[in-house]
Amino acid sequence: MENKPEIVQIRMDRPLRSQTSAPSKALQIKLNQNKSVVVYNHIQSYILEALMKAVFNDAH
Repeated sequence: MENKPEIVQIRMDRPLRSQTSAPSKALQIKLNQNKSVVVYNHIQSYILEALMKAVFNDAH
């Protein structure tokens, strides 16, 4: 690279891992005495949407 001045070496900073947090419970829905649904933070939106449609199948 020293012989080719048009090529410049760059160094990217690594993303900070300390800003990410471990998953924690965001929501718990009790369906009946024996069943409940627990949703954790960082859930993908399409998974949450499918879950809500399954749990609340009569909602509009």
